[in-house]
Parts: sequence; structure tokens; C-alpha cells
Amino acid sequence: MKKADKKGKGSRGGFTLIELICVIAILGILVALAVPSYRGLQDKSASQVAISNARSNYTLGKAQQDMIDAGAMKQNEKQEYNYTRDADGKDSAFWEGEINGRTYKAVYPGSTGDGEIVSGTGK
Repeated sequence: MKKADKKGKGSRGGFTLIELICVIAILGILVALAVPSYRGLQDKSASQVAISNARSNYTLGKAQQDMIDAGAMKQNEKQEYNYTRDADGKDSAFWEGEINGRTYKAVYPGSTGDGEIVSGTGK
């Protein structure tokens, strides 16, 4: 064995305490930056789920109302989908529920096709 391959008698492999503290500090900073961003993504995703649920209520309610209007279904067989149609022919639906501990209410107007969040409150 060559002398260059041997380690000194007093040296040991591994990390020093300073190196470990620096790595832990860097990880802490990265986590502190990532958590607020992650929460924002969760809120945006929850609002999209609420709008999607309102859109589903709109589709189901409109189909049900069309069946009632055509005489294929009776009014007393109707299920509640929070769908409304006014005298002018404008229709909309809403969904209200809890996602990740927050209560959301989304409205989906059929005329524009763009849903919107009416309210999203915390615990």
C-alpha cells in the first residue's frame, strides 16, 4: 500500500459540527420559503375544485330541468342541484361546501361559462 493512500492516525472521516449546522440552517430556510407557496397552491386548487363542483351542479340541474320541461320527468322526482333558471332564460348553479377546513361557495353562470368564488373563509 502506498503512503499517500493512508490517512493520518488522528484524522477521522465524516462531517464537522459546523458543516452539519450549516446544512440544517439551509434546509430550514428552504422549508420556510416553500411552505407559504405550498399553501397558496392548496388554496388555488381548492377554489378550482369548488368551481368545478358548481359546474357539475349546473350540468346536472340543467339536464334535469330539460327533462322536466320535456315531460320525461315529474317535478316531484327532482333532486336538488342548486340550479336556478329565471324568467329571462338565464340560468346558474352554485356549490357550497368545505375543502381543507375552509368553507367555499362557488357560482357557475351558464351564460358566461366562467365560474367564480363568492366566498372562501377559514376555520
